[in-house]
Formats: sequence, structure tokens, C-alpha cells
Amino acid sequence: MAVRVTLLIKKLDRLSYDEFDKYWEGPHADIFLNVPIVKEKVLKFSQFHTNRDVSIKFAALGFPISEFDGGVDIWVASVEDMVAIIQDPEYQRLVVPDGKVFSKTEESKIMIGYDKEFIAHGTTAMG
Repeated sequence: MAVRVTLLIKKLDRLSYDEFDKYWEGPHADIFLNVPIVKEKVLKFSQFHTNRDVSIKFAALGFPISEFDGGVDIWVASVEDMVAIIQDPEYQRLVVPDGKVFSKTEESKIMIGYDKEFIAHGTTAMG
């Protein structure tokens, strides 16, 4: 069973949401995806960009809206693979400092676990 790592992030105050989204999905994603250990160990990678207009509408309806501006999901075969990525010198040299170009890395939150699917492709996975 694959391990899923979710990192919730906030944009730097000095950036517009558009600048944040463009840098995160462009230059930063390119840097991350071109690190050799990432190519070797990551099974799947995706970014979740918040829709601020919809979030404002849902907040007006009384829904509690997260203070995070996005989330990164990384799937790896094992926790050890994720640790190897994080400890990799090339990852530390390139990816970590670049995260500070667009996000408040000290305010990021991480979750590690697995997915339990109940509906996939319109079909219940329970039976």
C-alpha cells in the first residue's frame, strides 16, 4: 500500500495569489520533479490549488475555510522512501530553499498516511 504525504502550505504575504500559483506550479514543480531521487522514488505527485472565489462564498455560508493556500500530495512506496527524499543532499540543496521563495515554510503542516477509497471511477470500492 502506497504512503501518502500531504503538505499544507501558505503563500508569502508579498505575493499575489496568481504569482504564488504560477511559481508553485511552474518553476518550483520543475525543480522538484527534476531531482533524481524524486524521479526514482515518487509514485505520484499532485498539487491542490485553492479556489479563493469559491472559498469566500462558502465562508459566507458559514463553512470553516482553511487558512492554507494549497496542498501537495506525494505518494511513495514506503515511509523510508519519503525520508530518503527529504534527506537527499540534492533535494536539500534545491527544493528546500526554493520553497521559501513562494511559501511560508515555517507554517507548513504535514500529514502522513494512506488512502482508503470508497468510490473510484463512479463505483463503490466496498463491494
